[in-house]
Amino acid sequence: MFYNSSNNFEYNDCVSRGACSVSPTISSMQEVMFIVLRQIAYYLVKLKDFNVKKENIEKQIISQIALIDSAKDLAEVQILDAFSKQYNNLVQARKEYLKLCKEKDVQCKDLKNLIKLSPKTNLSAILKRGDREFLQKYKHQSSKYLTDILSAVLKSVCVNLVSLFELNETCTEASDTVISALNLFNQSRLSSEKLTEYIKNLAKCDVELLNLISQYETQNYGEIEETDVLYKTRPHKAIMVSGSNLSDLKSVLETVKDKDIDVYTNGNLLIAHAFPYFKNSKNLKGHFGAGVFNTILDFATFPGAILLTKNESQNIEYLYRGRLFTTDDISPQGIVKIENNDFSPLIESALQAKGFAKGQNRGSEVVGFDETKLKSDLDKISNAERIFIIGPSNLSLKQKDYFEKFFEIMPENTAAISFSYNPELENVIALNLGNDYAILYKVLKIIFEKIPVDSDKLAFFFTKCDVNSLSNIINLHNNGAKNLFISDCPPLVINPAVLRSFTGLFNVNHITNPKNDLALL
Repeated sequence: MFYNSSNNFEYNDCVSRGACSVSPTISSMQEVMFIVLRQIAYYLVKLKDFNVKKENIEKQIISQIALIDSAKDLAEVQILDAFSKQYNNLVQARKEYLKLCKEKDVQCKDLKNLIKLSPKTNLSAILKRGDREFLQKYKHQSSKYLTDILSAVLKSVCVNLVSLFELNETCTEASDTVISALNLFNQSRLSSEKLTEYIKNLAKCDVELLNLISQYETQNYGEIEETDVLYKTRPHKAIMVSGSNLSDLKSVLETVKDKDIDVYTNGNLLIAHAFPYFKNSKNLKGHFGAGVFNTILDFATFPGAILLTKNESQNIEYLYRGRLFTTDDISPQGIVKIENNDFSPLIESALQAKGFAKGQNRGSEVVGFDETKLKSDLDKISNAERIFIIGPSNLSLKQKDYFEKFFEIMPENTAAISFSYNPELENVIALNLGNDYAILYKVLKIIFEKIPVDSDKLAFFFTKCDVNSLSNIINLHNNGAKNLFISDCPPLVINPAVLRSFTGLFNVNHITNPKNDLALL
């Protein structure tokens, strides 16, 4: 069984909570924060003209963009603190720019409509400003959907840059492109050509970042292997590490290596078991959970301490608090923040918790891949008239039904490479990479060496819509890929009107039903 097509997919958080879109309050906060960030970018670009680079501020901006939608469970004081830090960056960058202009006897070009916050600014005032900005957002913008697409790709690049930062690495070119693109939003009118150019440049940066992440993960954790991951538990004290941050998981395992505590992964950390470093850890016992969006069910049934790894936007509003911890810079209400990499509060909580009273054998599943075997399998299907590449799943019942029917009616002399659904057919190569895009691109590189990306025989199905989806599609399109299909995106991810515009601009088809889609091909 593939992790993303778990039998419990229909009970994911979005469905069970009935909250699959962004609230007006969150939208207003995001709008104001984005104004602050783009105005900082303006002065960073100006400072760069004086050969002054503010790397620390750049990193803070990139991190804020990556997590700009994660403020839904923060207290008012925490939200105001985040605004205060970024506003201080704005004041500092502007002050330094004005000072340099004076020293160099250069005429300054100060921003008009500079946002102003003060110690007396409260959340209500920020929300009112956000409401006004949201209504005015497209008033003078002729390419409004392109700006939204640019925002989406910008966020994807920032998410991957933050992942790179966590590996103690960086990419100056990508960071500079982010700041330059963010500065575009300070202009009242933007040409479609300029927007499209930046969208393509950012999408290109995204692939380069994923390649770097894969490279450094291999250096730190070893070459990925095909691995059978256990779902069983044993009677013992335990810690669950949830999210996708491998660095945090490594820190926890190093902390408990001499302690009698079991560690389980959750969420996208399933893929950790395919790396030799984690596979060989005596404390890492397996994976706990039924799917990447089952936060409420998984957390409520785990009888130990839980760590939420950095930079992971998770649905935790309705969870029981007291044994939840995080390494994030700003912790949600009721979540204990881990300071200075000191995991002793997490360990103490695990020891005090009841732990697993009984062991449960819940089977296992294979993750990762064997490169030699993959190349051999590709040789077997390379002569097929049509090859369908099916991406990671978004866990919907509709998609499960879709692909069950799809594989039933696949024409003769066709084949598929599936990263989520495994029909166990001879003409289907099934690879479970646990939603890790860096590893996915590593596999795609191997595939495209055998079957070129611009081959007429390839068809791509994007079955999971997330922050990286638009960027991934743009990259394939720019490299000549044909026959692109995308599933519906929840409003939480992208506005339906923007998605319609995007599919038209980049010649992408909507997934409808297997019969019609196969006929279209």
